[in-house]
Amino acid sequence: MPEKTANSSRRTSSDGISRVYRQRFDHETGLHIEHDPLAIEEPLQISLQWQDPDSKKRHIEEWSVTMRTPGDDAHLIRGLLYSQQVIMHFDQILAIELADDEACNAENHWLVTLDHAQAHAMDNQTRRYISQSSCGVCGVTSMRALSLQREISVDNSVEWLDVATVSAMPELLSAQQPLFAATGAVHGAGYFADGKLIAVAEDVGRHNAVDKLIGRLMHQQLLQPQGILVLSGRVSFELMQKAAIAGIAVVVAVGAPSRLAVDMARQFDMTLIGFTKRHRFNIYHGHTRLRSVK
Repeated sequence: MPEKTANSSRRTSSDGISRVYRQRFDHETGLHIEHDPLAIEEPLQISLQWQDPDSKKRHIEEWSVTMRTPGDDAHLIRGLLYSQQVIMHFDQILAIELADDEACNAENHWLVTLDHAQAHAMDNQTRRYISQSSCGVCGVTSMRALSLQREISVDNSVEWLDVATVSAMPELLSAQQPLFAATGAVHGAGYFADGKLIAVAEDVGRHNAVDKLIGRLMHQQLLQPQGILVLSGRVSFELMQKAAIAGIAVVVAVGAPSRLAVDMARQFDMTLIGFTKRHRFNIYHGHTRLRSVK
């Protein structure tokens, strides 16, 4: 059954920006009152529902509360459910729609209808997930919940990625980040294929930006075997895990990776590149995918 998605046009702050007055102090000219664009950060509540095929009884569970920048909520939900391994395939989502909730901002509570078989397959680790904008695994209560429940497969072709393309990616991503340009307060994630920037997502949470991006790529069937995830900041374990689950073999970041991120790149033979600048970058694993490397 094709997934149904509600129209979310009721949100007036779709650009993710709120404008406030501020006082700017300058040592030479003193105080000035100005408008300041700020990135919006609001809670997103996700509830899951499914119907028992025998009794026809409908079950609803509150699954997640995550702090995010509003916009691309449906893509964020798809990517989050997939990366948290609540679903194994996108056709297990039957519908995504705004919940009828008088106690919550109508645009901040979404209801996801799951295939009943997948809903029953969920274990206790996937039934509760709470995160902050700064941390995508803060709600995880055991190391088991961090383990991968599915087979990981990434493209192992060699010498297909040009070093000049890698060096250019951060600037190309930055040029397509209007929310960061306006506020300076969000993270960006981009997806490149065949040397072109295919999609971009922004959010106050770096993990949310990646989930929004992956949700869109998978929903619109844009993922390619030799695609590249580009991050505007550092690389953590959870971001490498999201890339691995989506089958993305190469991760390029402006900042540094954590040790656990490097370990994950080695485990799944992914290419991990950090501290990427115009004329240099660091390869932490997977140099065989790059060509023109001497």
